Amino acid sequence: MTSKDNNYSTRTLTESRKRKRGFTAVEVVIGAVLMTMLVTSMLHLIKQGNYLIELARDHTRVTQILQSEIEDMRTYSWADLPDEGILYTFTPEGNMANSFAKDYVCYAWNWDLVAGEKKQVYVYVYWEDSMNRPHYTYYITRFTKDGLNDYYYRAV
Repeated sequence: MTSKDNNYSTRTLTESRKRKRGFTAVEVVIGAVLMTMLVTSMLHLIKQGNYLIELARDHTRVTQILQSEIEDMRTYSWADLPDEGILYTFTPEGNMANSFAKDYVCYAWNWDLVAGEKKQVYVYVYWEDSMNRPHYTYYITRFTKDGLNDYYYRAV
């Protein structure tokens, strides 16, 4: 065996011993920090995803509440519609709404567009999410005394 071969085998033996010793403290700390950052970011993403799901559910409920109130108004005769400019609150009704009615504040009001002939109705729902952030959604529709579209209530 030549001195060159002997040097090579010694170097290889030394390198293999270093590999068998394991990780250094610095490598372990860096690995722990990276894992902590990864887990923290994943938890944040899960929290954000859950918040967006909650927000989507709230918007779906509010849309159902608004549509229900508009449908109830369509059953009114012209004389039964509330007077112009009066803001009033309403409580959502029905099985779904009873479970969540306390979470939402619902308002409605209307005003004359054409005196005695056409009214514009504004229905508004306000709520706060689990992070106490305010949200609102509204719906605007129009009613005419003799009916404008086939889906409006027509007084006979």
